[in-house]
Amino acid sequence: MNILILGCGQIGQALAEQLTQDTYNNDQAQHQIICVSRTAKTFSYDNIQHLAQDIQSLNFQDLDLSHQPSFDWVYVIVSPDERNVDSYQRIFIDTARSVFQALQHHPVQKVIFISSTRVYGEDQGQWINDESIPNTDDSIGQTLIAAEQLWSAYWQEKLTIIRPSGLYREHSGFLKKKALETHQLHENHWTNRIHRTDLVGFLQHLISVENIESSYILSDQRPTLQHELFNIIRAENLFEPLRIHPDAKTTGKRLRTERFTQSGYKLKYPAHPLLTKTIPT
Repeated sequence: MNILILGCGQIGQALAEQLTQDTYNNDQAQHQIICVSRTAKTFSYDNIQHLAQDIQSLNFQDLDLSHQPSFDWVYVIVSPDERNVDSYQRIFIDTARSVFQALQHHPVQKVIFISSTRVYGEDQGQWINDESIPNTDDSIGQTLIAAEQLWSAYWQEKLTIIRPSGLYREHSGFLKKKALETHQLHENHWTNRIHRTDLVGFLQHLISVENIESSYILSDQRPTLQHELFNIIRAENLFEPLRIHPDAKTTGKRLRTERFTQSGYKLKYPAHPLLTKTIPT
């Protein structure tokens, strides 16, 4: 299969390498993969080429396609330079037309577009599932909804939207820093997460799925109150636990992932490692 990965950050690079390793391990014909990003990348596999290019002006004029004349699958795994509406507009919306035009003569079977559960604005602890309609007052979430609609208009039934919850890495210091620096919480805030490895694993797994859905919510199905995670970390570091007032309001949302579960993918991280430990009371 000939695969184009637009966005060659940590997720895109890991996906290219996992797609390659999977075919090696199963003695299958190698995928031919091209990764596109603005900065140069290097790969240790001969079947992966890199194209240093801005996706907004995507073209394949400088690319050797002699062994890869056309693309079958496209993964769109882009991320903004900054966390503001203008950056999201540039990378998610302003790129849609150029990508569509560049691929007009390719027999594309499937376009996998990575969005976010930020498109769901529910903030009172409600349950969200794959049938929930994206709607939010959050400006970045609204930009993502507009992007989903635009890419859907271009690619129609060929598009599948992936909406991951909060991505984490097992040894990231971000959560620990936040937990130890927080002195008081005023809300019972629900959080959802999925390990980066499982996002990459599912993107690779989709190639083997016979009937791919139009969208998937990706999460480990272990919604957790923020203060519970924080208190595990604080206990490990001999900090006093955070207390929540009994009348504190509930915020955030809880995610159900029926389509993700039914796809046959098995989570490598079915829960955040912290949640296998005893939660202090």
